[in-house]
Amino acid sequence: MPALPPHRRAARPTLRLVHHMARSGGTLISRCLGCMSGVLLLSEIHPLGTAQFNPLVQAQRWYGLLSSQDLAELKARGRIAFGDAIDLIYRRAADAGQRLVIRDWSHLDFTGVPFIANPAYRLLTAEALAGRFELRQVCTVRHPLDQWLSLRQLAVIHGKLPLGAYLAGYRRFAEQACAIGFLRYEDFAADPGTIMKELCRRLEVRFDRHFAERWSSYAFVTGDVSGSRGGCQIQPVPRRTAEAGLLDELAASADYQASLELLGYHHPS
Repeated sequence: MPALPPHRRAARPTLRLVHHMARSGGTLISRCLGCMSGVLLLSEIHPLGTAQFNPLVQAQRWYGLLSSQDLAELKARGRIAFGDAIDLIYRRAADAGQRLVIRDWSHLDFTGVPFIANPAYRLLTAEALAGRFELRQVCTVRHPLDQWLSLRQLAVIHGKLPLGAYLAGYRRFAEQACAIGFLRYEDFAADPGTIMKELCRRLEVRFDRHFAERWSSYAFVTGDVSGSRGGCQIQPVPRRTAEAGLLDELAASADYQASLELLGYHHPS
């Protein structure tokens, strides 16, 4: 039987994905996005990370999209495929009048430590879902120096991630961000309303200006939920102090220099 012409094929449903690396402001941005009316956000979801962050569990515990009986029946069937799980959640969200947004756990793809020894340097969540959905994707980024100064302080990262490995992954993510389209955390911190409006436009979800009053109490998100270092106010924060020699080491890195150029950042003087 011949294939149906493009205009007669069933349109694939639209799924929204937000990609960012660890310690780049993604949790704060996700809180602002997730609290908007009409948005249902799953947080740090990845086909290789369901043991840490299970989308079915989030859908059931946070939003009541699945009952305890649903989960028991799914468990009785055996392991449910990642794509099938997202498809089920998507349909339940659509039935509830919500647009599903997935905050991708991109850390596994570009840094990995301590969960993945050899990151793929590809957006595996998007690859796993592209056959089922029409994807709307956006990346958010942060200056590589500020991200590194924050990332290396995490207990699960401290002493386990060489600077060179971090910068190699950062560059590969920056390349993906340029191909997809990106927004910078620094711009968000300076003007959250404008950047959130643009993020919603790119994801094709309705912008809800009341997010500014709700984000600080929104809890359906993983990661550091303390928000900005300014408390409940979103604002730029001072750069952490870098030890002697770090700036020179960064300046000598081809990956670092390429990342700055790709994302429009500058090396501090």
